[in-house]
This record gives sequence, structure tokens and C-alpha cells, in this order.
Amino acid sequence: MSNAETYIFAGGGTGGHLYPAVAMAQRIKELRPQSYIRFVGTRRGLENRLIPELGFPLSCVAVRGVTRSLTLKNILVPFVLIKGVVQCFSLLLKYKPNAVIGTGGYVSGPVVFSAALLGIPTLIQEQNSYPGLTTRLLSRWVKRVHISFEESRSYFKRTDNLVLTGNPVRKFELSKNKKQACAKFGLNPDYPVLLVYGGSQGAHAINQALLDSLAELMTASSLQIIWSTGQADYNAIQRAVKSYADRIWISAYISDMEAAYRAADMALTRAGALTIAELTLAGVPSILVPYPYAAANHQYTNARALEKNNACIVLMQDKLERLSTELMSLLKDEQKRSQMAEAMRQSSFPNATDEIVNSIFAIARRDV
Repeated sequence: MSNAETYIFAGGGTGGHLYPAVAMAQRIKELRPQSYIRFVGTRRGLENRLIPELGFPLSCVAVRGVTRSLTLKNILVPFVLIKGVVQCFSLLLKYKPNAVIGTGGYVSGPVVFSAALLGIPTLIQEQNSYPGLTTRLLSRWVKRVHISFEESRSYFKRTDNLVLTGNPVRKFELSKNKKQACAKFGLNPDYPVLLVYGGSQGAHAINQALLDSLAELMTASSLQIIWSTGQADYNAIQRAVKSYADRIWISAYISDMEAAYRAADMALTRAGALTIAELTLAGVPSILVPYPYAAANHQYTNARALEKNNACIVLMQDKLERLSTELMSLLKDEQKRSQMAEAMRQSSFPNATDEIVNSIFAIARRDV
């Protein structure tokens, strides 16, 4: 390796763990182009496809999570973990990183733990208000834990290394006006726009509830919709909304989320940590429907933390029959939307990426 600074990011499996790492890595490259950055992940996770596409090298190690049912796979977990730790030690000794950053998921455990044992400066970035098991276990060993919600503090035994910075997210240029954004989706900027987004895979329960309410909503209001359905529901919903083609933009996935946030007057989404980080940054009043099967019900905890600040409305999935009522109420109350939008912005962390990257530089210099 050259004398350039080296940083290793460990985290993945899902976009929620991976995208914050990508945001930090890209910012490091912007600030210090000569830096060498390598990701560590698994062959099964999203990182195996996304990271090479983004131009970063990826090393895959053996790691397996414990399943809730009693299976042979659980018996193999300790042996796979030992193999993964050995691979991590080898990797870290080879690349000699200035710092190792974990962003959650099973893979971050052995990588961050191995780095801490080797005396390499370590940092964890936790996305959710209820910290994941890996974060809680590793927190006593690492230099810093960057949390995204004040509510997270109570879950840690060690608190002197906790730093509240929010989630690092993609850069948004939100100063451009709604008219330009609406034009991209073929919508009228003079009428209200609802953004419906259930994550990259979509959210079938939300899709179905909105579909059930659609005729009433479209008849009773001038509502327009930017609707990201996910691939599984796309064809069926596309057929179902044909009669509203001039008021609904529909796609399996939204590639330009920046434009979608600028066009939206309100949103209907899940309560993933990164979705919330983007909604608060964009200042979009929202109805959040937590995914009820998320680990430790962390989406519910995320949503309630935001609702406490009057920035959103939380609607549980088993209460989605109320969706039409909640949407109509919000549509008719422009003052409430304005207050929620301001509360959203007040809940945001616009400098999260830079603050965490500066923290990475600090521990790499061993300032802490």
C-alpha cells in the first residue's frame, strides 16, 4: 500500500446499513482524493452489487446471523464467525487502515471487533433510534459511536463515546423551486403533490391502502401523486390508476429522489432511518407507516421519536383503513402542513456527513 490514508468501511446486507457508509466514503474522497477506501461485506448483501458499481473495492468475509428458529444454520454460526474473524485479522494486517468504520449489519461485528483488538481506531455510525445488537455489543470497545436520535442514549451502558450527529445522507439541492421539480414528473405545481415511497422494494400494504382510498381522494380533492410502487406491485397498480394518468406519476423506483422531495407537499412512507433523515432534511410533512416486522420494531421507535416533535403523523399498518381520513385532513389543513414541515426541518441534521467524516479524521490522527 502507498502512504495514502486508508479507511475500511464495514456494513451492509441492506441499504439502511450501506448507504450511510457510501455517503461517508464519498465525502472522504471529495476532501482527500488520495485516500484509499475499501469496503468489507458479504456475498449475499446489497454491497456485493452496489459497491463495485460505485468504484470502491470490496472484500467479502464469512459471517452469518442467527435465525429465530432452531436450525442447523444456527449451530454453524460460531464456526462461521471464527472463520470471519480470522479473515478480518488478515485483511486488517494487509491494509493497515488508519481507521475502521462500522455501520451495522452482521458483517460490521467481526471487522470492528478485530480492528479494536489490533489497536486500530474504530467508529460506529448507528442509524436507528433503537440501536442494533451489533452496535450495542461493540460500543464499549470503539472510540466513538455516532447516533442519529437522542433517544438512543438510554440503550448504551457506556455513554462517554456517544456523539449525536444524525444520519449521513445523499446531498440535496433543495433551493430549486417546486415548478421545476413538478415538470420532471408531468404534474401541475399549482396543486398538492403526495409522495408515496415504500423503499426500494416498495410497501405492498401502503400500496393497497392507497389504492383502496384512491377514488375517494381523487374525487374529493385536486391531489396529485408521485408513486414509487416497488417492482412487485408496479404492473397491477399501473393498470389500476390509468384513469388518473394526468394526476399520477408512477414508477417501480424513483431514481431522482431530490426532485421528488422538492415536488412533494406531503409524503406517505415507511419509517426507515434514512427515509426519515431525507424527509427531515427536505422538510416534507409526512404520514409514516412503520414496517411492523423490522428488527426490534425499530421503525416504530424511529417514527415515534419524530412524532414527539409534531413533525409527522404515525399510522400503524393495522390501522391503514384510516389512511383516507388522515390524508384528507392533512390536505385541507395548510397551516398544519406548514408547521409540520418546519418541525421536520428542525429535526434534521444537515451537517451529519461532514461531522462524522471529521470525527473519522480525528480518530485516525488519534486525537481521541
